[in-house]
Order: sequence, then C-alpha cells, then structure tokens
Amino acid sequence: MPLLRPRAMRADLPAAGRAPVAAGEQDTALKAVLKWIPIEVIGFYQAIMAAVPTEKTDVRLWLTAVTIPICALWIAFATKPDDKRYAWRQIVLAALAFVFWGVAVQSEVLKAALSSWETWMGTVVLILGSVLLPIIDGLLMHLGLTQSQ
Repeated sequence: MPLLRPRAMRADLPAAGRAPVAAGEQDTALKAVLKWIPIEVIGFYQAIMAAVPTEKTDVRLWLTAVTIPICALWIAFATKPDDKRYAWRQIVLAALAFVFWGVAVQSEVLKAALSSWETWMGTVVLILGSVLLPIIDGLLMHLGLTQSQ
C-alpha cells in the first residue's frame, strides 16, 4: 500500500552510534517538525469544529481530546511502509504537536474550562511547543524509540 504521508527521516541512534540514515537523506529539524504535524487530522478536526457551536465549549474540549489518539493512529498507519516498523517517535511527536496546536487554536475553550486561562497563553504554548518538539525528539531517540528503521 502506498504511503499516505511521508515519514520524518531522523537518525535513530545518538551521534556516537551509527545512524541508519545517511546525513544527506536526513530531514532538517524544521522539515521533521513539519512532517510531525498531521495536516490531514487538522483538516478533519477543523471540519468537525466548524459544525459545533462555539458556545458548546465542553463538547469542543472533548472532541479535541478524542482527536489526539486519532492523530497518533493516523500517523502510525499513514507513515508505515509494509517492510518497516512503526515510526514511534513520529507517532508520539505528532500527538504532542497536535496538542500544542490545539491549545493555541482553542484558547476560548480553555478559557471557559480554566478560570485562570487567558487567550494569549495559547500562543505561548504553541511557541514553546515548537521549541520543545525537537528536544523531546532527542530525548525519545536516547530512550531508544525508533523512527526510520
């Protein structure tokens, strides 16, 4: 079956070990982050949110939470070639990227759910997420979570 989405190509081993991907074939950190964000899931999510009235914050919050595992499953199956294992780091990072993005775009939902939440905090979470994702990728790599094998 053809791939529905490209797999982020990052080394599976720390720099001291042998990397299964040649340096020229490896995605830059920015390209890898862009591949972590599942645009197909975001489109699905936005279509559902367009149908739910904005005052139904509890429904919007639950739909956002339900979409996180859908995001992980989409990446798991959309990036898996028949002859390779699952890209576990990309699965985890895609779900986290969706959480960071979801917090940024659904600030009004969080404001209704958390009395101390302010709308600007969503933007800060998104910026922090863009810095934290490559760091988390490195931590997951050191923990042995595979990506491109």
